[in-house]
Amino acid sequence: MPVDGYFIQYKFILPESTSHSSYSYQKLFRALYGYTQAVNKSSGKNYKYHRKGVLSDYPYLRAGKNCVIIAPDAFQGLIAFFKTGKNPTHNWETKGNWKAVYYMDEKAIPEQKIVKAVENLIDRSSVEKGANILAELRRIGSGTLNAEYEQAVISLARGITKHPWFLKACEDSPKLKEFKKLADARK
Repeated sequence: MPVDGYFIQYKFILPESTSHSSYSYQKLFRALYGYTQAVNKSSGKNYKYHRKGVLSDYPYLRAGKNCVIIAPDAFQGLIAFFKTGKNPTHNWETKGNWKAVYYMDEKAIPEQKIVKAVENLIDRSSVEKGANILAELRRIGSGTLNAEYEQAVISLARGITKHPWFLKACEDSPKLKEFKKLADARK
């Protein structure tokens, strides 16, 4: 049974002096989808930090260049970003010298695509220092995590399991079933 979603095709309009390979242009996509920052210390330690984008906490499907299929609950945040530039990655004081135009169409998305979108959300969801949420759920109860951290992992996981797309897709994916079982195990 198909699931409701929105197909959004967008275009960023930048001053002619801004090339598409410039950091300013790339920063818009980072603000939209998020990105992983690698930090290499002189001591030899390497860290990865995920910097959230407007769509980071939602399942979505990249439908092509400058196209995304989103769950209905992600729509308002996306449109607010297009209008104001407000996003979790960059604390811009002003939007900047760019505009976004978009086209939106309601879509009925096949459940298998919804499964893929939710599995991708879990794959890119991380807790501290880039630790994957599913891997951390598996570690709960091992005695290697402190109680406060365990609670943060469970809270994040339960937020994902309450999403309407997760609820529709859960029974069609062994990975999602395992995720739900692990998230619900600590009530």
